[in-house]
Amino acid sequence: MIKFFRKIRYKLMSENKTGRYFKYAIGEIILVVIGILIALQINNWNEARKVKLQEIKLAEQLLTDAIADSVFFESRISFQKIRDTLFNNFISLSNNESVDSISVLKVNDDPFFFRLAFQSNLINNNPTAYDLISNEPIKNKLRDYIKRHDYVVNSIELNNRICEQYGVPLQIKYDELIRKLPAAPIYNDYLFVIKDKETIAKFNVFKSYGLVYLIQCQVFLKVNYELIQLLEQYLKENQ
Repeated sequence: MIKFFRKIRYKLMSENKTGRYFKYAIGEIILVVIGILIALQINNWNEARKVKLQEIKLAEQLLTDAIADSVFFESRISFQKIRDTLFNNFISLSNNESVDSISVLKVNDDPFFFRLAFQSNLINNNPTAYDLISNEPIKNKLRDYIKRHDYVVNSIELNNRICEQYGVPLQIKYDELIRKLPAAPIYNDYLFVIKDKETIAKFNVFKSYGLVYLIQCQVFLKVNYELIQLLEQYLKENQ
């Protein structure tokens, strides 16, 4: 093709057709420019397509991790509600009040000392997701997700500090009695706790801080559900 255009130029120059030569030269330049623009457009399209595919892949990963987070947080909320019931029952029994079930404890863990656990697959596995996602609704929801994640972490740290401050001394205080408990203790096995007003007061503290944690988990789970819906909609529209 280049040789073809070169022959035309030589022919026009040899025939002294200067005017036609310049017109041809301008046309050739225009064709070259158009070719470059088309090549750039194709390259830009390919790059945009690669970025879009990467974003879709990221959205798929975010959806997988968000679903995993929802399962984990639902279990944490259930656990905290059970523990609240445990503390409520101890408090009620200490006040000679009846409870719904006084036969078997709902939590097998040591009621005097426990540490709340927390993990977010989405936060841990996708630290740069906010910067890579271009979809504004998802981007905004990720911002809320990160913020709510911080709130939950703060409530956990506070709970664990309270547990260490009050729970460890209780664990030491009742160590000998705890060792004598049966494998599946009932509330009546904890009479030494129910009759101790100072210990019941500590359970009230555990319950109040646990309520803060429970609320933060519930709000986080709401944002989690909203993010899942946005990701599902995005993938439905782009796959």
